[in-house]
Amino acid sequence: MRLDITTLLLVAGLVIVLCGISFVLNTAMRRNDASGRLWSLSFIAGMLTALSFLVWNVAPEVWWVLAIGNTAYVISIATIWSGARVFNGRSSLIWISLAAGLVTAVLTVVEGLREPGVWIGSIPLFVGIAVFSGLAGAETMRSRMRRNLNARILSFCLWIVCAYYVMRTSVYITMGPESAIFQDYFGSDTTSVITILLVLLSAISMSILQAERSGARALGDVTVGVHSVVGVLSAASFMQQWADWVERASFNGDRLAMIAMDIDNLPQMNTAFGRTFGDTAIRSVAQIVRHYAPTTSLLGHTGAGRFVIVVVTANTQEAEQLAIRLQTALVDEPIDPQQSLRATASFGVVDTDIFGYGLPVLRRALDDATLKARDEGGNRIVVGRAAVI
Repeated sequence: MRLDITTLLLVAGLVIVLCGISFVLNTAMRRNDASGRLWSLSFIAGMLTALSFLVWNVAPEVWWVLAIGNTAYVISIATIWSGARVFNGRSSLIWISLAAGLVTAVLTVVEGLREPGVWIGSIPLFVGIAVFSGLAGAETMRSRMRRNLNARILSFCLWIVCAYYVMRTSVYITMGPESAIFQDYFGSDTTSVITILLVLLSAISMSILQAERSGARALGDVTVGVHSVVGVLSAASFMQQWADWVERASFNGDRLAMIAMDIDNLPQMNTAFGRTFGDTAIRSVAQIVRHYAPTTSLLGHTGAGRFVIVVVTANTQEAEQLAIRLQTALVDEPIDPQQSLRATASFGVVDTDIFGYGLPVLRRALDDATLKARDEGGNRIVVGRAAVI
């Protein structure tokens, strides 16, 4: 049985609307944070896209509705990227997502005024989707999302979208939308079926990611004053203090070193022994950080299982020695004395002599060093040696 395009658009629209409403309501009621709001915006834009394309299919003479649909489609994919950046503790760069949508709208309207047709604005639409799905796929495979299975599933969906639209754009430009290859493999009916499958899978993955963040709230985000519940600065307070330290160190010419400490296999601990055990591990590591870090250092809990220490040092060796002391302390002090279970951590070490006083560069270098330590099997110390370009 071959479904007509109107039926496929209607089914795709219903799937997007149902998934979107479910995600938006869950985000509003359970965890209304920045990444959730951006992903909710993505679903809202997706619903607007589905409605616009359905209206155009029923009334093709209303060509300008395609400009709305194309714009919303690009914004929908772009805000998945923005939300993933926020999830990873980075700036959203939402202005880039909105600017891309505006460019798509302008190009679609200009083309529509010149020569209205079925495929007006297709090139900016296809290119925008390919670019932002690729960026989002890469973002969901870095930093804190990298170790999450659902983030990997989301990344897989985004890379499929990226590859599909790269091929769709190539065939559209080289052979045209009327060619047999484009109609058979990259036409609206094929795209609608792929969209239905990927929206379902992506919605499930993103919902679970949000639910997991909500479940990790007890030790990941709840604050007591300016502190995390585990006794060091919360992420928001720490970032403000970190920026202040970097600015003052730059003015005075002081060397700052940063040490990131990421507990190894925390999701596996939660799965094998329960979340209570994982929370105990975080509390134990937080105490070790507080006890072994210098009194004059800045301590932050930037996410569940991740700690960052900022300290003034005379040389790189001092920061590396501090990381070694913390690593040794983890071995000496078990999480559960009765079972002698111990935690390990992946350490990243960077300093301002190598990476300068730009906070975004320092954060990226620290993330890269910590990821490298984890990729090498965990329980490693990696010192950043080269500047981040």
